[in-house]
Amino acid sequence: MRIKHLGIHNYRSIRDLEMECLPVVTLLGPNNHGKSNLLSALDFLFSTSARPQEQDFFAHREQGDDECWVEVTFMELTGQEKNTFKKYVQSDGTVCIRKTAWIRDSTIEVSYNGYVEQPDVEWLNSDKVGDYTSRETVNQTPLQDLVPPSGRLTKTLIEEAQQKYIEQYRDQLSFSRTLEKGPLLGLKNVGGGVLPDFYLIPAVRDLTDEIKVKTTTTFGRLLNRAVSEMAERNPVFSEARRQLEAVVQTLNLRDGKEHETNVLAALEKSIEEELQTWGVKVNIELTPPGMERLFELGTNVLVNDGVKTTADRKGHGLQRAMMFALLRAWAKTLQEVKGSGNQGRPTARKQSDSMYFAMEEPELFLHPHAQRRLATTLREIAEGPNHQVFICTHSTHFVDLEHYKEVAIITKASLEKGTCVRQCINELFEGNDIHKRKERFHMAQWINPDRGEMFFAKRVIFVEGETEKVVLPYLAKQLDIFDPDVSIIDCGSKHNLPLYIAVARAFEIPYLVVHDEDPLPDPIPDEWNEDKKNAKKRTFELNKHIEDLVERPLGHVEMFSPDFETACGVPKAQAARKGKALAALEHFEAVERSKIPNRLQQVVYAAFDAQGA
Repeated sequence: MRIKHLGIHNYRSIRDLEMECLPVVTLLGPNNHGKSNLLSALDFLFSTSARPQEQDFFAHREQGDDECWVEVTFMELTGQEKNTFKKYVQSDGTVCIRKTAWIRDSTIEVSYNGYVEQPDVEWLNSDKVGDYTSRETVNQTPLQDLVPPSGRLTKTLIEEAQQKYIEQYRDQLSFSRTLEKGPLLGLKNVGGGVLPDFYLIPAVRDLTDEIKVKTTTTFGRLLNRAVSEMAERNPVFSEARRQLEAVVQTLNLRDGKEHETNVLAALEKSIEEELQTWGVKVNIELTPPGMERLFELGTNVLVNDGVKTTADRKGHGLQRAMMFALLRAWAKTLQEVKGSGNQGRPTARKQSDSMYFAMEEPELFLHPHAQRRLATTLREIAEGPNHQVFICTHSTHFVDLEHYKEVAIITKASLEKGTCVRQCINELFEGNDIHKRKERFHMAQWINPDRGEMFFAKRVIFVEGETEKVVLPYLAKQLDIFDPDVSIIDCGSKHNLPLYIAVARAFEIPYLVVHDEDPLPDPIPDEWNEDKKNAKKRTFELNKHIEDLVERPLGHVEMFSPDFETACGVPKAQAARKGKALAALEHFEAVERSKIPNRLQQVVYAAFDAQGA
């Protein structure tokens, strides 16, 4: 199963936050705005032992509100997960689980609870089961026909009768969604034992310890999980387990003569002699450990980069690469196993096989090419069944504007308001030519592979092509108003501008659109055919369309008439010979600051949000 929706209340810097989740979730935003707190909240939910301290509660919470909770809605449940969480499966096939912590008399208590669809009829309500365990009360309801005619009525029997009735008459019943009062699955703290595994790779930690094979480290947990999967299905591991069990059985065997050859029997006899006055018998029995436990006790990961040493003696870059390599190799193995169809029969209460991976700043210690490879790896992992990836990053290599629905911009306008999220999960491409516009938008990636930078910018400038992208920041430096937090995005053409405007509007990113007027010549040249005339007309009509799309004060428009190159004063012959961008740069290298055209200065000041002279 995958997380569909995440809700957080009163956790660290978060007052209230609601977020939709796709197979890949990419968290962006300034430092100290709450990205790490969001991942920590997920870690709190999935770890049974995680118990917050009082300072983990939102500092500016309302008076008397001493609860903090993390709530997730799961979708795409496997057959096993549907069986484990059948009490909580909603009509739409989702399951919603909450972990709550609250302060009571200076102590902090924790509880897992699930949302249930309760029938509006009281005798079908799971919280009222105890009221119908007598013959007198149950015989006043239709449940009397669904319980044994004699014998003691237990809560389990009443619950089974309720479920049977609901299954038979679901279409005739009305339901209300409520958070159960009792603990998840009826047992305290059982939640973390059946929920999916959550692997968090933090940004700041001593990787020398983190890369060791221990159950307390992410690397150790990943390796042990991988070995567990192998031990269950690999015939070599199965045979090794069988032989180990046979050895242990031999040690546990007692036939009256075992003290002659069995060291455990001899030890038992020796202890009994020492305790003779107590009149007791002593038995020492061994339980064979799981194969993965043997790996934990006696496994070192050695890396030979010219010098063979354990991984914890290598550089941090190689250590993180090792962790990601294990993650990728294991994910491939799991996909092969799941593809074999050997899922087994669902058991009553088995831990979910789903896995979630969260990484803070995966770009750390990796050069750009390694970052791109890792970004591809993480997407491949997320495409596997029952896998999900959460990334917290400052690198554009992990942001793909084609997958804008995955992006969540995390901001904190004030301490009192707390951490907030901006997302766009709606389809931005609508209309009759939706396929063509999507295709054009995706192709723009090859023109400007760094266009994902817009999500990190204080302000973004959308331009038609490379000339504007090069000249505007160059002139801003000449005018001493350059701002490195402003990003200029080459959209590839004037026809792509509406697509980028839609993204900026959806994520509430301040923007400026710079484009040419492209007026139709008068008269229209005789050599233009009808196709060319219509194309030029459509380009000119875009001016009105762009103006209508831009919503102030978030966005603004600056239009050059007739075009940018003319405003620059670059000779067309020079532009044709050297290329527009290079010709424009060479042209302005020879132009004094006071000689920069006024119209061009106005646009540069507007682009960098500065007050012009």
